[in-house]
Amino acid sequence: MFRDLCCIFEPLHAARPGLFPEGATATWRPLLKLRNSLRRTAAIIIKEYKHIWLDPGFLFLTILSPAVLLTLLAYIFSFDVDRAHLALNDQDQSPQSLEYIHALTADGDVRLVATFQNYDEVVELFQMGRADAALVIPPGFGRHLSAHEQASVNLIVDGSDAGTAFQVINSIEQRTQAYVADLGEPGILPFDVRIRVWFNANLRSQFSMVPGLMALVLILPAMAVALGIAREKESGTFETLVTTPVLGHELLMGKLVVYLSLGVIGTLLALAVAVYWFRVPFRGKLGLYMLLTADYMLAVMGFCLFIANYVPSQRTVTSIVLLTLFIPSFFLSGLILPIDKSSFLSEALAFSLPSTHYIVISRGVALKGVTLVELWPEALALAGMAFIALAASILSFSKKLR
Repeated sequence: MFRDLCCIFEPLHAARPGLFPEGATATWRPLLKLRNSLRRTAAIIIKEYKHIWLDPGFLFLTILSPAVLLTLLAYIFSFDVDRAHLALNDQDQSPQSLEYIHALTADGDVRLVATFQNYDEVVELFQMGRADAALVIPPGFGRHLSAHEQASVNLIVDGSDAGTAFQVINSIEQRTQAYVADLGEPGILPFDVRIRVWFNANLRSQFSMVPGLMALVLILPAMAVALGIAREKESGTFETLVTTPVLGHELLMGKLVVYLSLGVIGTLLALAVAVYWFRVPFRGKLGLYMLLTADYMLAVMGFCLFIANYVPSQRTVTSIVLLTLFIPSFFLSGLILPIDKSSFLSEALAFSLPSTHYIVISRGVALKGVTLVELWPEALALAGMAFIALAASILSFSKKLR
């Protein structure tokens, strides 16, 4: 609408200057500038979409890389033992021992793979990797239970892999406690501790790691905007582009819109992998999750754009982003270990990373179903980071053009 009015006002005023009051065209001139600015930004957006579509590497980086990297990292950083392999020596052969064995193996997470008669066979099973643990049920096990006496079993665990051994011990202990509780014999245990875990009932490490890993994998599509500028610098097309009437903020905003939109698509694909492949529960609202994801990506993209203003090569951009965002997020953001609050410096470094705030958001929305009421501090922190980074990028880029 305003475009048609502007097209009418300008020629009429040029032909007959006295036709309109002096301030009339001045009123419409900002609209003309806005229209031209939007046209130039739209031209940049179309150009970027075409370049990415014709470049399979950038297309993979912006859309598919989050889902692929999430799959790899989720398996690498999975600390769950999906199935414990158990060898058995039942020396009691009583109904109680058979019930106990059934209680251990009923859900399939503990699998009975072999029987043995002596400890030499246990050593052989461990050396061959066929069993993670060996269970010995001594004679009199059923008699002790029937007499309301304390019964014992002997569990031998392969400790060559400490992580697996810890998981197997916990698994056997939990099932043993559940079996004793089902007996209803208060004399067997001095007291009963009933534990309930919310949001992750089985304490699956993947349920915690996968939403947190989203913060790392989304760095790749955000980094692509800086790689795109560095690629244009290497090919010499960037210098040609800045000589056009396109202003600095229009150029950067056009690139930002393109890579942000493709990053959102990549987020949806990665989220689908998390929910449908790794079976991570998603209890929150998808719209809120995507909105806060865009908030996070703007913060990371702003930082990457600022780097691209001063770095001439794609290799250097990649190195800087990996050293300043990707690697620190593994150790400082609370992804694997809790945030170190023992010193002000370590805490400040942790909260200066956008990933620290997004991990809280991702886990909170996915696992707990929290809303913006609980997440506004993290959302506000990311918005502030995005504003500062984008403002610094635009100002530094415009200054270089001048």
